[in-house]
Amino acid sequence: FTSPEFTVYAAVLNIGAVPGAFAGSMAMDRLGRRRALALSACPHLVAWCVTAFVSHPLLLQLLRMLTGFAVGMGTAVSPSFIGEVATSSLRGPLGIAIQLSMNLGLLLVNVAGTYRPVVQDF
Repeated sequence: FTSPEFTVYAAVLNIGAVPGAFAGSMAMDRLGRRRALALSACPHLVAWCVTAFVSHPLLLQLLRMLTGFAVGMGTAVSPSFIGEVATSSLRGPLGIAIQLSMNLGLLLVNVAGTYRPVVQDF
């Protein structure tokens, strides 16, 4: 990766998440919450399996965008699914757990990235 390619690689996850959220919403309406949530795992699986075998920056960026699409789908569907299947006493804590785990994950990645040396050629 060159520096601009790496910058794009970091950003395209969020670009893929936007249409993924809309697709997740439509999938929920057409397929139901459970099937839509299961469907959101498919792009994850494809993207990570293919990522293990490629090294071209453009293809990796496209796969990262596909992962973002899956993240957007899951983020749109998960709260609705939890709201339907959880008991009323668990809905609040489980809903908070989704956002808390996402934000803690982002915090840990950013803190770890601060102290990790930058590798130019890999």
